[in-house]
Amino acid sequence: MRLVSLGGLSALTLAMTAAAASTYDYIVVGGGPAGIITAERLSAANKKVLLIERGQGPTVDTGSSNTLSWNETLTPVDVPGLTSAVGSVTDYMCDDTAALAACVLGGGVTINYMVFVHPPDHDFDDKWPKGWKWANVAPAAKRLYQRNSGTTLPSKDGQRYDQGLYSTLSTFFSSLGWSSVDMITQPNEKHEVYSYPSWNIKDAIRVGPVRTYLPLAEERDNFTLRLGTKAIRVVRSGSQVTGVEVETEGNREIIKLSKKGRVVLAAGALSTPRLLFNSGIGPQAQILTANKTGITLPPKKDWIELPVGKNLKDHPIFSINVKTNETWGVFDTASVLNGSDTTNINQYESKASGVLTQGRHRVIFFSSNVGADGVTRYYQGSCAASGEGVVQIKVYMTHGLTSEGVLGLSEDGSTTIETAPYLQTEGDIEAATSFVKSMVDSITASSAGFELQTYTNTSAIIGSQTSGNHYVGTAKLGTDDGRKGGSSVVDTNTKVYGMDNLFISDASIHPDLPTGNSQTIVMVVAEMAVAKILAYK
Repeated sequence: MRLVSLGGLSALTLAMTAAAASTYDYIVVGGGPAGIITAERLSAANKKVLLIERGQGPTVDTGSSNTLSWNETLTPVDVPGLTSAVGSVTDYMCDDTAALAACVLGGGVTINYMVFVHPPDHDFDDKWPKGWKWANVAPAAKRLYQRNSGTTLPSKDGQRYDQGLYSTLSTFFSSLGWSSVDMITQPNEKHEVYSYPSWNIKDAIRVGPVRTYLPLAEERDNFTLRLGTKAIRVVRSGSQVTGVEVETEGNREIIKLSKKGRVVLAAGALSTPRLLFNSGIGPQAQILTANKTGITLPPKKDWIELPVGKNLKDHPIFSINVKTNETWGVFDTASVLNGSDTTNINQYESKASGVLTQGRHRVIFFSSNVGADGVTRYYQGSCAASGEGVVQIKVYMTHGLTSEGVLGLSEDGSTTIETAPYLQTEGDIEAATSFVKSMVDSITASSAGFELQTYTNTSAIIGSQTSGNHYVGTAKLGTDDGRKGGSSVVDTNTKVYGMDNLFISDASIHPDLPTGNSQTIVMVVAEMAVAKILAYK
């Protein structure tokens, strides 16, 4: 395996020159979870693969020197108990996307809160096309879970720690008639249920494809990882991609494909559309905007009119802050970062156990309601302490939403949200209001002994809506060819309509929102997509 990273300038220049001189069977653009899975599976199939990531490596193994003061083999992103401390990391964030997106090896999986929701069957059975129903996708999910399964019990000693909040909320939900489930073994239970959180943790550290897939690829001579390299566009000759234009430290070059090579875009729902616009693929208005940025477009006769950027979907979040009469509180991450919390640090280092093996949340719940329009909409609640006896409940409105937005391009080359995808339909507004009101009524009932804080009524909570940053749909997969008035950008093989050798494997192709946090389903779909790509003739 060759790693082309941001090392010394002379070594970097030599390595870049060598990589650029090569041609590849596959160039995978984007080193997030979908890109890493795709590149690893392609290299395992004996293809010569280049994986391009514009960001840096977040772990010691991938080049980070941002180690903890008390352990030079770990960075803050590795330790599950520090997720609330790394959630605001700015060095790893993109500066040219319409909303939050991570430009770092591993993508959002590197800096998220690690909640790992195995998708229920209905996530695929509702709006995914034939060939992508759960019965079709289940083997791909099994392949993922064999390497990257998630866990509700990450501490090696088999104990759970800091469970005061769980005790309080489990008692509350039980009093409402809700059931306790295991969200890993019972993925289809998504109505009036609560669970210990399932986290993307293994061996007491944050995992994801950086640790569960990438090392396998790195063992192969036919795999190259190139960091610090931003893809600008795919280079086209009509319907054929011949290479990828990239930029590294202000210098641009074209990396070439082999004669029968292919490109797989995996830059995410907020960045893959820009690559398509810059390559003459998408609505004409967006391609014309790309032209103003100085991009070299293909001849106008080769532009492909597709609904790239349409069908933008996201989970809106409503914040419910609840004061209880309990004394549990927020875990002190500062004392871990500075090394003074020797008790928890020693338990973590010597036994791979304790509170540092756990993520931020203590309870995850799911429910649903049927709107006046007859549509079933689902909700996820992620619950964590925000003060002494205070729980912050982030309610995600998820699968079943009928609102959608539009992603576009600005003249500085950044993607931008032209139409927000939140509460755009009466059905979504009615259903959200009904669900939040039911939560407010239960929380403020005298028997609960709770008190709302910050947002103290239904309208205020609905008004607190923020983005979930779980964007999907901007290069939708489907059978209705977007060139012919349909809504889809890629076919069921994930190949871009009108192109011969350009594929997409990331959240942009998802035609619908998942019922929970999106990281797991992105990986499942990547496993499915790469199998489709390899089988495509």
